[in-house]
Amino acid sequence: MENFYFFGYGSLLNINTHTYRSHERAYITGWQRRWSHTIFRDIPYLSVYPVVGGKIHGLVALVPNNDWKALDVRETGYKRKYTKCTVGSKSNNNTQLYYVPTTNLTKKDTNKGILLSYLDCVIQGYLHQFGEEVAAEFFTSTDGWDICVTDDRLQPIYPRSVNLTTSERVFVDHHLLKIQKSL
Repeated sequence: MENFYFFGYGSLLNINTHTYRSHERAYITGWQRRWSHTIFRDIPYLSVYPVVGGKIHGLVALVPNNDWKALDVRETGYKRKYTKCTVGSKSNNNTQLYYVPTTNLTKKDTNKGILLSYLDCVIQGYLHQFGEEVAAEFFTSTDGWDICVTDDRLQPIYPRSVNLTTSERVFVDHHLLKIQKSL
């Protein structure tokens, strides 16, 4: 049986949010992240869209027995698409990427913001997998920051919220303030 993988660039990058333990750092090209409003949620979630010259660092993980059911439920509102993924110097064409199709997008609502607990989860994943340089790059290479951020850290709304260390929290707050000042 052929092995199949998913590419995680958001909460799936944070291995504390799932049980897929056979994973490696990787990247894809031709895509860019953005905060997207969808018909499935009141708040924006990360998605990707095709773009010339784009590159996203992430995590590629094996889907045991090619069983996508649980992952598809977790990623409700997203579709899967095969994409070429690079791990080290090797390419993998059996990788699927979750993205929000244009049919599921809604008009941006600048009053319905990014959950800080969701952003914390994503950035913790980048810090653990890649370190500060790539985690900082997340802020500058992701589109859609022109909406509010809802600070729900003390009472997280995001179902896969994580606990940050003091240094992780300072890192997120610093880069979030920096991106907000640049708008």
